[in-house]
Amino acid sequence: MRLRRVRRRQWDVLAVCSDRGDCQVLDFLYGLEGKLAKQRPRMLALLDRVAEGGPPSDTERSHKIAGAIWELIHGDLRILYFFDAGRLVICTTAFVKKSQKTPNDEVVRAEAAASRYQNAKKAGRVEVEEESE
Repeated sequence: MRLRRVRRRQWDVLAVCSDRGDCQVLDFLYGLEGKLAKQRPRMLALLDRVAEGGPPSDTERSHKIAGAIWELIHGDLRILYFFDAGRLVICTTAFVKKSQKTPNDEVVRAEAAASRYQNAKKAGRVEVEEESE
């Protein structure tokens, strides 16, 4: 499994990549346009804070969605993530939240990514690459 480092300080913030190297979370954030693009710097700042001190404990910026899946929140933007030992935060998907409830297909994708990660970790097949902006 390929992961791309998004931020690293006290915590290591990583994003799941496809086998081709595409990273949905980063592609989503850097592909935002118009009014949503104005929210990108704040979401990136939130990722910086996560790297510095771990995921936020207040429910306005982060809360548990299902099982091991959590959600980072800024405005209309959402990033689903999970934790691992060694102060790892692994971001799975990013999207614009359009309704009160988090879309089930996003949660299913995040859970599948978490499962793939655990299997790859057990098999010693996790590769981390640096972000190149």
